[in-house]
Amino acid sequence: MRPITAASLGLLLIQPLSAEPELKGSAGELAAYLATVPRTVSVTGESELKVQADRAVIGLKVTTENKSLQDALRNNQEIRTKMANLLKDRGLSPDRIQGSRFSSTPKYGLFGEKAKSYRVENILKITVHDDKEFQATAHLVDAFAEVQYQGIDFEHSDKQAWKIKALAQALANSAERAKLYEDRLQVRLVPNGFAEAEAMSQGAPPSLPQQLESKSLLGRSPKAPTPIPGRNDFASVAEESGSLFGELYFSARVSVDYAVEPK
Repeated sequence: MRPITAASLGLLLIQPLSAEPELKGSAGELAAYLATVPRTVSVTGESELKVQADRAVIGLKVTTENKSLQDALRNNQEIRTKMANLLKDRGLSPDRIQGSRFSSTPKYGLFGEKAKSYRVENILKITVHDDKEFQATAHLVDAFAEVQYQGIDFEHSDKQAWKIKALAQALANSAERAKLYEDRLQVRLVPNGFAEAEAMSQGAPPSLPQQLESKSLLGRSPKAPTPIPGRNDFASVAEESGSLFGELYFSARVSVDYAVEPK
């Protein structure tokens, strides 16, 4: 029986330790205490800005294959030089063409340790600023069988300024809501903390035909390279939407914490 008595005593000792704290006192004392407890609310402000992209970065892959690694490398370099010359004739300076990734892969037969051939790949990133340069870059896919379209990213040269503008509008939206609460509820809101979140996303022009969006100007396919639209397709998009460039959406969300005080 002693073990049972000890266990019962242990339960009696533990129970007071796990009890919830109690507030004791008269109604007036409790009211006075609750009046000193800080009351806070969180007011959220949001904004979204839409702006036309003013540049695009197009990814093109140059692939060459040869029994000799040296020849595969040389052929790849020759094609990239021809591409740069064609773009230069269209007004694109060499500094707009940047190498993004290089790889060389040997191919082996079923027997033997010597490679049968070598595959060399170079991915180039080409920055274009208008529709004319866009189409000149697209022409490279038609001009060279070794060139494959990889994708496209739309950008804005003043991206940081648009982010700040979106954040400012979100703050203004939060302040406007806080002012509404103050006027309607007859309280005073004093800011004492905040948290922010900003984002930038890109989308196709509203009038972009569905068949071209899937082809695609945005390069959304994560697995296989997407075929770039032909020059006639580009012309039809430009005619309908006014530009081949997509739109960028800058959004911001701000939550401001306020202490609630009587007026």
